[in-house]
Amino acid sequence: MTGLTPLVDALIGLGLTQYAARAYLALVTRERYTAAELARASGVPRQRIYDVLNSLSERGLVRVRPGPVVRYAAVDPEAAVNRMMAVHRSAYERRERTGAELVDQLTPLWTRGRAEDDPLDYVEVIRDRELLAERFAELQAGARHQLLTLAKLPYLVAENPTGLEVARRLSRAGGDVRCVYEHAMLDDPAKVAHVRGFVGAGERARLVPEVPMRLCIADGARVLMSMRDPRADEASSTSLLIEHPALAQLLIQAYETIWAGGVDFATATAGAAAPAG
Repeated sequence: MTGLTPLVDALIGLGLTQYAARAYLALVTRERYTAAELARASGVPRQRIYDVLNSLSERGLVRVRPGPVVRYAAVDPEAAVNRMMAVHRSAYERRERTGAELVDQLTPLWTRGRAEDDPLDYVEVIRDRELLAERFAELQAGARHQLLTLAKLPYLVAENPTGLEVARRLSRAGGDVRCVYEHAMLDDPAKVAHVRGFVGAGERARLVPEVPMRLCIADGARVLMSMRDPRADEASSTSLLIEHPALAQLLIQAYETIWAGGVDFATATAGAAAPAG
């Protein structure tokens, strides 16, 4: 069988076992074989040769020549390959029919599924600070006409370098960009300078003694809020990103109440010296 490995592999690809492929190839090279002769010629173990021959006979690839000693002959290659291919075509056609039936059964389920909304699909729970920073930046960048923020100390995310550009963009377009800070931030010159930068970019800022929670509302439709676990320390917080206009409108009313009780940032810092330019 040396040199016939590609042919063996090809026959295996058409569905024969390795032993059956080797036996058929040996049969092709000679008019007829006894079982013992075929076992020697093909390298198929003698105790397996009869099972292999029965398998080839059932597939229509071998003819049995009766006589005092039974001999076996190969069916011509064209007929043999056609018979093996017919089995594959039949199996493929069955799979095609099964696939078509499956599509017919699944499509109505899929269509109905598109009409079903997860009742919490509009809520994303965020516990990772890096992800929170990403969502906050996305919320700011996606705002089109309004961005209302409550900044509660200590801040959970680092300063967002795109925040100034968002403030400038919205203010130039006549948008509403506001933030309520806590009086305690005045004790940190770096934070004061940071807010002055935002005010210079068009943000309107006010200060109150304390804000109840960290909050950002974009375009009256999207809300990002961070809540401290009342049973844990300040570092344990859970944030929610919610796309729900009704909730956003309710929170805007609360925001306006807090805003109305605030002191303008410029007024609160009037006595403080501005950083040298």
